[in-house]
Amino acid sequence: MSGMLTLRAAKAPAPVPATLAQFTDAAFVEVLFCRGPSSRAAIAKATGISKPTISESAQRLLGAGVIVEVGQATGQRGRPTLLYDINAAHGHALGVVLERGHVAVRALDYRGEVIVDYQIEAGEVDVPTAATDARNLVVKCADRAGSPRLATAVSVAAPVDPVMATVLQLPDSPFAGTVAGFAQALGLGAGEQLRVDNDVNWATLAEQRIGSMQRASDFLYLYLGAGVGAGLFLSGRLHRGATGFAGEIAFTRLDGGGTLMHRLAQSPLGTDDGRSIDVERAQVLLDVPDGDCALSAVLDELARMVTNMATMIDPGHIVLGGPLARTQAMAHGLATRLSAEAATPVSVVVSALGQDAPLAGAAIGALELARNAQATQ
Repeated sequence: MSGMLTLRAAKAPAPVPATLAQFTDAAFVEVLFCRGPSSRAAIAKATGISKPTISESAQRLLGAGVIVEVGQATGQRGRPTLLYDINAAHGHALGVVLERGHVAVRALDYRGEVIVDYQIEAGEVDVPTAATDARNLVVKCADRAGSPRLATAVSVAAPVDPVMATVLQLPDSPFAGTVAGFAQALGLGAGEQLRVDNDVNWATLAEQRIGSMQRASDFLYLYLGAGVGAGLFLSGRLHRGATGFAGEIAFTRLDGGGTLMHRLAQSPLGTDDGRSIDVERAQVLLDVPDGDCALSAVLDELARMVTNMATMIDPGHIVLGGPLARTQAMAHGLATRLSAEAATPVSVVVSALGQDAPLAGAAIGALELARNAQATQ
């Protein structure tokens, strides 16, 4: 268990409900998500909806198990007033992470608190093998959660087509392979709510929901780990591009025709098989004072790529995330280069979320998916 994660003030906007009842119910639970236990009068005042209509909504939501009565408080003229809150046991949302060498699942109850957290080191595996390992964790999580699974979000350390929910097969990808369908591979039921995206996009979402960018409408998130990638949060939303490929700087072409990922994997930071960055080796090498010029060249190339991207999108903020971002030489080296070379002013900060950012983002994404689905039922 890794602690509590409360999502009361940072959620994606729900889709526009189709009926007045759905609109009222969505507004009702939104107040509870943001403010905690509230009376019908307080909810009516906060939403601008009449108290009789709010009372009807309370009965529907109680009947559906979405909310519960949590006691009484003193109202006007000393009269007791009934309080309502989100029913944490209404169901749980599941985040699943598939990475080369790492598989994890995290369940949040309907209030947003972490109730199950399993993580394993899986060796240098491909996507199908990681999915099999994750399926076993999903079963354990379902047994432990004690409530229905409402939605699942999958984070894959590879480019993903978010519409087709498939891994895009590309040369130089550190995490190879795919599965025919993630729902079946993970043992999810037919019709379950599911969203699949790449790990950097989920990390970017986590940074905006619970990290340093909660007040930012534009920023660029740079993930530095076994692979590299960028997440683009632009004009108040995550930008995925036409095919989900936006931000995949690892596959940009350098002079000579090779990709940035190939260059990094073949550098002193690379793994023995030359397919990815060896995080442990990189941490050691980057911590050596006055490291060799080859490492400086790697930082120059990476900074140049990010600087060019920042020039095109003008994000205002760049967040460095992932395990290597916490290495002082990497963080300081990139921050110095980016600040000096950017065409427009840009702040560079290191994320405090650590290497679990993709897992946190996937769990948050699954919870938002579940809440939004509830709002339109």
